[in-house]
Amino acid sequence: MSVQDQDQGYAKPIRIFHSVFACCIIVQLSIGEFMDVPEVHDEAKISSLAWITPAVAHEQHHDEAMPATSGPVEESLGFEVHEILGLTIAVLLVIRIFLAMTSLPGANWRYIFPWLFASGRKQLSDEIKLQMAGWKTFKLARPEDGEAVARSTHGLILLSALVMGITGTLLYFGWSTTAPQVGWVEMVAEIHEAVVGALEALLAVHIMAVILHQRQGHQIIDRIKPMT
Repeated sequence: MSVQDQDQGYAKPIRIFHSVFACCIIVQLSIGEFMDVPEVHDEAKISSLAWITPAVAHEQHHDEAMPATSGPVEESLGFEVHEILGLTIAVLLVIRIFLAMTSLPGANWRYIFPWLFASGRKQLSDEIKLQMAGWKTFKLARPEDGEAVARSTHGLILLSALVMGITGTLLYFGWSTTAPQVGWVEMVAEIHEAVVGALEALLAVHIMAVILHQRQGHQIIDRIKPMT
């Protein structure tokens, strides 16, 4: 372990993972908003699947109400990329699970889920009390006074991505382009989209916090840059 890793609080493998994972998630969420989902519908009833963040192209596809007798639905390029990138993210999450079993700085589950432990919950509570006044005016405390809050946010993002990856993998193997979706697939799809909405909210808060930290001169990005 280098002195530089100790100073930054994150080992180099974790910083590299963070950058690759962030890029994949942002691209995946962007594609998911606009891709056309290949789905066969009943002639008498359009699928009741309620997309929390519906893609424009998908909504147009619903309007057409393609009957099940019309044969397989052709997969769009966006949907195929979404599937491949989703499997890539699943592999990255498996790698992150293995990293969590190491002693690398910033890698352990105790580090990213402090609220699971008594000492972590106390630190998180103290930091929230310290920072609440600043949050009201969009002024954040110094990074060293908000470690547990930042780690908890990272942990919730990873947890949301893990659930998104599991449900996405189930959809990859269960999604039909030749017949209307069965009940369990629709249920998994609704869970998947709910988690996507939660993940988007977490990412928005996380990115806003990074911007505010940078504007206040905290140089927060330097702590997680992969090549330093």
